[in-house]
Amino acid sequence: MKKSVSIYVRLGIMMFLQYMLMASFFEPLALFLKNMKMGDFMIATITATLGWGSLISPLVGMIADRYINGERVLSVLNMLVAIFLCLAAYFSSCEHLGESRNILIFVSIFLAMCAYMPTWGMTSSIAMTHSDPNYFPWIRLCGTAGWVSAAIFSIVALKVFDTHIDGTNTTLYCGAGVGFVASLFGLTLPATPPPAKGTPMSLIDTFGLRSLEMLKDGNLRVFMMSTFCRTFVYSMYFLYMSEFLNHVGVKMIVATANVGQIIEVCCLFALPFVIRAIGLKYTMALGLLALAIRYICFRFTTPEHPDLLWGAIVMQGPIFGCFLVSAQIYMDRKSPKELRSQAQGLFFCITEGFGLLLGAYLMRALIYVCTDNNVVDWEQVYTIVSIMAVALLVFFLTCFRDKVAMKSYKQD
Repeated sequence: MKKSVSIYVRLGIMMFLQYMLMASFFEPLALFLKNMKMGDFMIATITATLGWGSLISPLVGMIADRYINGERVLSVLNMLVAIFLCLAAYFSSCEHLGESRNILIFVSIFLAMCAYMPTWGMTSSIAMTHSDPNYFPWIRLCGTAGWVSAAIFSIVALKVFDTHIDGTNTTLYCGAGVGFVASLFGLTLPATPPPAKGTPMSLIDTFGLRSLEMLKDGNLRVFMMSTFCRTFVYSMYFLYMSEFLNHVGVKMIVATANVGQIIEVCCLFALPFVIRAIGLKYTMALGLLALAIRYICFRFTTPEHPDLLWGAIVMQGPIFGCFLVSAQIYMDRKSPKELRSQAQGLFFCITEGFGLLLGAYLMRALIYVCTDNNVVDWEQVYTIVSIMAVALLVFFLTCFRDKVAMKSYKQD
């Protein structure tokens, strides 16, 4: 490695904390909202805050590209996340607030996600700035380890305090605690000065939209459309998975879901070798294939026959590692140095922003349509989503033909 070991260690810890923060509270969020007696529209609106937060990622990326060191921006954002998650948890306990309680929870989580979602692009940009691109998947692996370790909160609560915290506001406090630690640790990261500081700036630059010029590339447009559709389809699992797991009798939701993240660790470790062997395009295609397999497994999972649940869970490894991380690498290879943070922000804006926003409402509407007498027909839900996933795989394989994505990992 050309960079010092200490830098790689710090970048790994950065990723570990950033994704541990998210997993601590977001995986059981839908169940928490359900337990708060919120209706379908409000649940969809609150889970969609992740998408709204992603929409401002290019703007935050512009600030890091032009004005303020990236590690300082990251530290401030994580402190804001901690504050707003604490407020959301506090308001959920205030029964005297009546109907306004749900509004205050929504506002708090909305502000928390507006602060949190840009950190995905920021951490990727910081990591790629200070590391050899060949080792980025291994740095990102630490984020997966952080996601897996979030299960510690629910396991300790159950084993030590004999309490189930999944679906309660305790998970929000857990996320806030991790956010506070991540904020302080951000100050120890290597300095990441704004690469475009002092360059002329237009109104487009002010709103962080310079990276939109990259979409003149036809292959990049197909790529963005594919990632958008992938996130839309994935949102059924990401946003509403806790309800389905509860339906099939799973008690420790975060711990169960994190079995997939353990497989993800293995996939991320192997990812550089896979990309070297088959290129970015077919590595991403493996991720889309795994997405289709997951939903087909869910289609045949019932409370009486839950075995296929584990087949669906372990698909998280290739779904995330093969597609999303490879997609970030592709985006970094396609973006000019001075737009690196904005380009990563654009990627998350289109995928985690618009993709999750659409998914939050339409997937919730699908659940509503497939519900009769307050009982969801999950077989029907996952039949439809499986068809979507297969169609996306076919579209990606036939329409995405970028030579950059076909190259091996070592080539330029």
